[in-house]
Amino acid sequence: MANQNIQSVEPNIADIINTQLKSYNLDYKLEQESLNDEIDKALSEYLSKSGGKGGNRPDAKLLLQDKNLNYYPILIEYKGYKDKLVKFDINGQVENNTSKNEPHYKNISSYAVNGAIHYANAILHYTSYTDVIAIGVTGYKEDTSGEIKYSIGVYYVSKSNFGLGQEVDKFTDLSFLKKNNFDDFIKTVKELSLTQDEIEKLKEKKKKKSMQVLLHLITTYTKTKKV
Repeated sequence: MANQNIQSVEPNIADIINTQLKSYNLDYKLEQESLNDEIDKALSEYLSKSGGKGGNRPDAKLLLQDKNLNYYPILIEYKGYKDKLVKFDINGQVENNTSKNEPHYKNISSYAVNGAIHYANAILHYTSYTDVIAIGVTGYKEDTSGEIKYSIGVYYVSKSNFGLGQEVDKFTDLSFLKKNNFDDFIKTVKELSLTQDEIEKLKEKKKKKSMQVLLHLITTYTKTKKV
């Protein structure tokens, strides 16, 4: 839990990163702005970060195209505390699900990368896009200098990795999104791979989740029939 005596620097983080995006001449959209109808609808229909219906609003978002004319939604989430970049499970994977394979809403709402990956899964579930880039940024103010320090997590979220998210690389800014850098970035993304063991574990997790959804639907249908 973030120290209640420490003030969040999220507005500063947003200003720093949005300034970068602007300097790269990127057409980014802020929280309340529309990206396109398909993505807007997906974010609205997917369960929110707290488990409610809809209302998913990434702090910044954009849609970039590579040299092969493929589009990639980029979803960015900001936080304002030193330790709120990403939360992993015991296997070193981003922990967006509990041991019962249910959404881990506390992590999703508290950590930048976890939240961004949650948004990315909304895109995978409800749109035709199959590859999404989820970016989390958080930071803190140094006690002595008052300087804002920040860290960035960049993850590839796709159908091929079952929406889990794989870290692309370590970055100190978002210049990899610049037009003249983006193709090289996507090349790195496409070189990512899962081990066979990871694939089997993810398949099993997905199977269990599908069974839970099916049981929920059956239970709901049964209750409706009784009424």
